[in-house]
Amino acid sequence: MAPFDHIAHEYDRQFTSTATGRLQRAVVHSYLEAKIRPGYSVLELNCGTGEDAVWLAKRGCRVLATDVSAEMVALTAVKARQAGCSSQVQTQVLDLRQLHRADGPGEPFDLVLSNFGGLNCLSPEEIQAVSAAMPALLRPGGMFVAVVMGRFCWWETLYFALKGQWRAATRRWGGGPVLAALNAGTGIPVWYYTPAAFRAFFSGLSVRTVQPVGFGVPPSYLDAWLSRRPRWLPVLDFIEKKCRGRLWAAAADHFLIAFQK
Repeated sequence: MAPFDHIAHEYDRQFTSTATGRLQRAVVHSYLEAKIRPGYSVLELNCGTGEDAVWLAKRGCRVLATDVSAEMVALTAVKARQAGCSSQVQTQVLDLRQLHRADGPGEPFDLVLSNFGGLNCLSPEEIQAVSAAMPALLRPGGMFVAVVMGRFCWWETLYFALKGQWRAATRRWGGGPVLAALNAGTGIPVWYYTPAAFRAFFSGLSVRTVQPVGFGVPPSYLDAWLSRRPRWLPVLDFIEKKCRGRLWAAAADHFLIAFQK
């Protein structure tokens, strides 16, 4: 059983459906909206419960949604069926370390997408293996878009420092591995990357964009805290939309980095 099997049925409640989760995902979708076209073939890595797969399918893309968690993949199939786009969404249980096994359309993809930190579950050596596999997955001009947890998040550092939890405040700074708890009994090692370090892994591709995801909007574990301050949410969303440059990416919860073949 994959670690994320244990939280698959709680994932939407804990992240996808939260105010912070929705706003952070909206940043990613805003970027993708201008890049995709009807008919595009998309390989989605670490698809989770299928929120992005359904969003892409509704815009005319053909999606191969993959995840190492069989429970997540099953939920993706259900969500696609409920949304009426199951014909556009194919699912596959796939480990990020075995991308050569992706059961795709038999030709390279227009877009490879990894959203919200899936690649942080890989060590630097494993990221290099993903890098080696990526060119064969992309058509000429195709894009690889990754949303990665950065090595410094100002929200996280400030929040835990104010609580006197210095170890939590600085847990990203060393890069990892850091054991991240999924629930009371399950944890996974996580590595954190700076935009520059992650970019270096994929030196064979051209960088098109680096931007923050979660600079104004805090991490999802602060959603309950933010829900008690509802007037803050529009202000933080405004900051999120205004702070789109590379400078802010180095201090956000995640950064979005887009490569092109």
